[in-house]
Amino acid sequence: MTLQSRIMLDVDTGIDDAMAIVYALNHKDISLEAISTVYGNSDVGTTTRNTLQILEAAGRVDIPVAAGASRALTQAFHGGVPHIHGANGIGDVVMPAPKTQPVDLWGPDLIIKVIRDNPGEISLVPVGPMTNVAQALMKAPDIAEKVKQIVLMGSTISHPGVPGIPSPMADANFYNDPEAARIIFQSGAKVTAVGMDVTMKTKLTSKMMGDIALAGGPAAKIAMEAARFYLRAYQKQYPGIDFCALHDPLAVAVAQDPSIVTVATMFVDIECRGEMTRGQMIPDRRATGKVIPNASVAVDVDAREFEQLFLQTMKL
Repeated sequence: MTLQSRIMLDVDTGIDDAMAIVYALNHKDISLEAISTVYGNSDVGTTTRNTLQILEAAGRVDIPVAAGASRALTQAFHGGVPHIHGANGIGDVVMPAPKTQPVDLWGPDLIIKVIRDNPGEISLVPVGPMTNVAQALMKAPDIAEKVKQIVLMGSTISHPGVPGIPSPMADANFYNDPEAARIIFQSGAKVTAVGMDVTMKTKLTSKMMGDIALAGGPAAKIAMEAARFYLRAYQKQYPGIDFCALHDPLAVAVAQDPSIVTVATMFVDIECRGEMTRGQMIPDRRATGKVIPNASVAVDVDAREFEQLFLQTMKL
């Protein structure tokens, strides 16, 4: 019998975050244990509300949700990206106000509690700015050894970075709080980076959206309605494109089945000061014998396999 992967998500829900939540809920080999929320695609109040709404639509109000950081470690939050995720952060899809409330814990404290209560069992999957995870690691450094792994959605080595930010080779999550990302890579935890080098190869097409909306449950239908907004945003950013990328769901999939991607083991650090490089992940590949790897970085993906897995899982 296949053992379930026990996963905690850290999200800035967000359209692809919503897809990641539904994917984790639907996957037969994943147990979604808890969720912490953070600013990013929207303010933390909005991302928390969206998370609760998706869980309620899925009938999973048993999963604890804790609101976390409202800003980065060293800079203010200047607003979300409504042109990508809609004014309400979920593609302007209207959902009932949530009946449930977040638990009475700060997001980083819920991370600490879940990991300490289940040493060696929890895969932590942050798919927004890494502030909550960094705060947890600073407050409780012991969780770096107690967490099973951290599989984060962030970085790029070869693929161009996200449009609309000054750094041409940075993704949005690392750019929003590079200091937090640096703390994770320096923590000693087992870290896998799933970034734009692989996520931009995974495609959610209009036809796939229709297939999932037709067969999937209420939460999947909401996510696919929101994905229509996401696709239009992609088409404005990348003229001629006929898909949007499955960024956050791929990170969840890798936490459960790392064979979906090919990784390179290397030492990486995050640039925090450069005018044109803030948020960029810098790999040190020098063969000096003194460079000790601190991360596995996804460099390729079986996109067809994952797309089929995503389609099948979302339709459950």
